[in-house]
Amino acid sequence: MKKISYFHLLVRRPIILAPFIVFCLVGCKSGALPRTSQFEDKAKLLNVGMVMLLANPEHYDGHVIRTIGFLAVENEGDALYLHKEDYRYGLTQNSFALRLDESQRKQWKDANLKYVIIEARLNAYGLERDDRWGGAIDHITRLEAWPIDREPPSH
Repeated sequence: MKKISYFHLLVRRPIILAPFIVFCLVGCKSGALPRTSQFEDKAKLLNVGMVMLLANPEHYDGHVIRTIGFLAVENEGDALYLHKEDYRYGLTQNSFALRLDESQRKQWKDANLKYVIIEARLNAYGLERDDRWGGAIDHITRLEAWPIDREPPSH
């Protein structure tokens, strides 16, 4: 049986690894891995409840968040409310203004007046930050109707 010296392994290992290293470097620089979303890096996406967002919008300013709220798309102002009742009674301080363009309004028309899950950037100091809104939400990458609807238990 042939004995292989450590010197022999050290000399041959770089030769074996060189093509792999070159392949990795070229693949990364050329953008070989396509990005499907502006906020694909889920490590930076924060799951935060609406109560925390409304209580501390400055803490989440500029962050990409995922939350659930009640969607209202209307002429008076598009917004994401904490609860359906907040929308119903006009409690806009319990909501964030949504920055939607006309195509987004059409795209998400079916989710209007429903609870939704949303992934977007929070803007605590936007133009909408006044007595009406708790801040603004923009750069929306996901907005879907929240499918869970539990009936109260019957007695």
